[in-house]
Amino acid sequence: MKKLLAIFLILIMVFSLVACTSENPKKDGDIVDQDKDSDIVNEDGEDTDEEDKVDIVDPTPKTDEEEIILYFSNKEYIETGNENLDKILPEKRTIEYGDISLEEAVVRELMKGPESDKLSTSIPSTVKLLGVEVSNGMAFVNFSQEGLFGGSLQEDLTISQIVNSLLELDSVDKVQFLVDGEKTESLMGHFDTTEPFDSMQD
Repeated sequence: MKKLLAIFLILIMVFSLVACTSENPKKDGDIVDQDKDSDIVNEDGEDTDEEDKVDIVDPTPKTDEEEIILYFSNKEYIETGNENLDKILPEKRTIEYGDISLEEAVVRELMKGPESDKLSTSIPSTVKLLGVEVSNGMAFVNFSQEGLFGGSLQEDLTISQIVNSLLELDSVDKVQFLVDGEKTESLMGHFDTTEPFDSMQD
């Protein structure tokens, strides 16, 4: 009788152990739901979506291209002083611009000089252009005082080159010269620049 009781108790213990180990078994081959773990955590601890697209910035700035007319000093006039000759002559050129305005690009092209060996630029090489802004048809050409000097002929031709070239643009009706952002009596001490220029200069 005692043996039967002992065997019965042993069987109850065995079934109890089997029942405990059989609940929610985890095997090596089980598939784990990873939907909730699919986000990537960045260094700051913030969740980022794998599918987020990275914006790629084009390192090359947008450029526009336009054919313009530039006016340069007539070398023959400068060399001979013949008043029957034109002081300045036009030169067509296609320029590219983008990070600056077309009006500023025009003045900077004038400073670079002409392509023809019969022409030259009278804008002093020492001049520093601070910028060109346009408002209501008025182009404000702003030079630094530093390096702004020259004779009367040089100042005359500098003004003529810039005014005539800018007035060729549809956006410009008048040209006002500035020095360090302010109106000035003269660029180089020979010609009045207090008022804007609104016509071609001979």
